[in-house]
Amino acid sequence: MTGLRYLFVDMNSFFASVEQDVDPSLRGQPVAVVPVATVHTSCIAASVEAKQFGIKTGTRVSDAMALCPNLQIRIANTRRYVAYHQKIVEAVESCLHVDHVASIDEMYGRLMGLEQLPDNAAALAHRVKQAIRDHAGESLRCSIGIGPSPWLAKVASDLEKPDGLTMIQPHQMPEAICHLELRDLPGIGRNMEKRLRCAGIYTVEQLCRASQSDLAEVWGSRVLGTIWWEQLRGKDLPFRATHRRTVGHSHVLAPEWRVHEKAKAVAMRMLHKAAMRMRRIGYCARELSLGVSYVDGRRWRARVGLNQMRDTLSLVRALEPLWNASPVAMVLKVGVTLNDLVPDTSATIPLYPQQANLEKLAGVLDRIDSRYGQHTIYLGGMWGANAEAPSRIAFTQIPDTADIEMEDIEVTEDA
Repeated sequence: MTGLRYLFVDMNSFFASVEQDVDPSLRGQPVAVVPVATVHTSCIAASVEAKQFGIKTGTRVSDAMALCPNLQIRIANTRRYVAYHQKIVEAVESCLHVDHVASIDEMYGRLMGLEQLPDNAAALAHRVKQAIRDHAGESLRCSIGIGPSPWLAKVASDLEKPDGLTMIQPHQMPEAICHLELRDLPGIGRNMEKRLRCAGIYTVEQLCRASQSDLAEVWGSRVLGTIWWEQLRGKDLPFRATHRRTVGHSHVLAPEWRVHEKAKAVAMRMLHKAAMRMRRIGYCARELSLGVSYVDGRRWRARVGLNQMRDTLSLVRALEPLWNASPVAMVLKVGVTLNDLVPDTSATIPLYPQQANLEKLAGVLDRIDSRYGQHTIYLGGMWGANAEAPSRIAFTQIPDTADIEMEDIEVTEDA
């Protein structure tokens, strides 16, 4: 049997393709999806047609309009994207069991028995593509990667877009990926690229030639160094749960909310959302940071250390002095981030009854919101800001359409 064990599905221009599927007049047109209706925000998705003009995830709307004057702009619709995501999962399941949903537009399944033969794996991939078009939406396209591990199958899915199909077998490594940039590999971001360059590793080919000890030194961990050395050689490694480091939200304010004191209510709303989301995924925070961007172009940021906080009231009290220290001017954007997260299972148990009671109170509020709807009860400091801070999807956490708390978008290039 060959080394083809996994099939990875990566939806192409997912949000924009959904909009084209819903509105046939958008098909074949350049489309950009944005979080809010303002030229000061950035595109969170671009259709295949829009990408031909140089528009991509992160392009400012004003720049996108300059690149493509007839660009069609659509506001992100979370419920719609989640509903389509669920239809895509069902479509893939009709051909191949989905072992893991990696994000709202990515998933993979394990190939079994004769499915691992190249011709059979390719035929299965084409059936998956057709099932998505037939059962999820005729405008939806995906790139599929097939490989010996989920990581390498994902790399393969990025090699041909849109609507691609690429296989990588162990004997083709590292030549199959040596032409890529370091940042093209999942798990290598800006900071890791800098560390690799400091270690004399500038290309993927050099990365593949590095020894386990070299990689352990770069990653600062023998375990991580070994993992990278093995996955670059196509080894099928056990699934590892990731450790979250931050949870945050940011929002570009509508003109009527840019007065400094009104912007504070939006910052409180951002913190309320972040705190509830952090508790839901089972963490507490050791640092809180506040970022403020102003209409005149200035930016301001401050942070404060926390004692493994998880309840909203304590976090709001920590935010208050940070906000009071920020310059008083017309605010364009606010962002709140909970940093240095610690899993609840590793956190210190509250020593004082008052702190324990605040955590119990936060749990009660979360249960009320879960039963009766988001922000049924909230702190007075965020009065009026509920509608101003719309929710967004977190790519790696797919909410239920019946109870959506849209979160900060963790954008992917092909969203």
